[in-house]
Amino acid sequence: MSQLVQAEITDCREPAPGVWVTEFLAPSLAQAAMPGQFLHIRCGEGSDPLLRRPISIHSVDRLSGRMKIMFQVVGKGTAWLAGRRDGFLDIMGPLGRGFTVFTGEQASHNYNRFIVVGGGIGAAPLYFLLQEIARAGHAQRVKVLLGARNAHQLLIPDAAEELGFAVRVATDDGSAGHRGLVTDLLAEELQRKPDYVYACGPSPMLKVLCAMLNDAGVPGEVSVEERMACGVGACLSCVCRVKDANGMEIYRHACVDGPVFSAGEVIW
Repeated sequence: MSQLVQAEITDCREPAPGVWVTEFLAPSLAQAAMPGQFLHIRCGEGSDPLLRRPISIHSVDRLSGRMKIMFQVVGKGTAWLAGRRDGFLDIMGPLGRGFTVFTGEQASHNYNRFIVVGGGIGAAPLYFLLQEIARAGHAQRVKVLLGARNAHQLLIPDAAEELGFAVRVATDDGSAGHRGLVTDLLAEELQRKPDYVYACGPSPMLKVLCAMLNDAGVPGEVSVEERMACGVGACLSCVCRVKDANGMEIYRHACVDGPVFSAGEVIW
């Protein structure tokens, strides 16, 4: 169930050019949050900007109650947020449908090899997913593929390795890892027949990735990027086309039915 909290800011830093990480204390949110969900944050002191900003959850420490968001400065709201060094954030959340985290017998018998694919700032919510997978003791079963324009914009490779994951990277300019797209790396990994793929990144990347999974017959989940205004399914600003169980085209809200959807469900 979503909550409305005043969360005390405890840290703010810029790990990559234009990318910020804000840490805050929100014990009740930390207990309720699941990987892939997002927070709706008021970014301003008054009514400008009027609308809250939807930002994915980057990491959670359930014991201490500390949470982090990782975001890119793209406008007035996120610029305001990047300038906060102390004080409190007005946060509504956790919101949306997150990733499926397999545990117990299901993870042991049906899903043994996973791939996690992040493109650009899309790597931000995947770190929380990796935290939960590592906590379940399945880090050795997962290959993490990360892509960015250059080495300076690669996010979370070191943090993922510290959790025990094997990481491969791709950059457009070849300044780190494979020169090319992260989907090039995915094509290689699909030949090894993984059981499940998680992904988050720009829509062109996800469109290609979903087609690759469909061709390979590999299931997975993707977190889509849509503009969200209300965050609770009332304003229709984030509708996206998906297939229902009978293959019929229907519309869903990314904010309440997503932002995580089955890879075979989204119509690109």
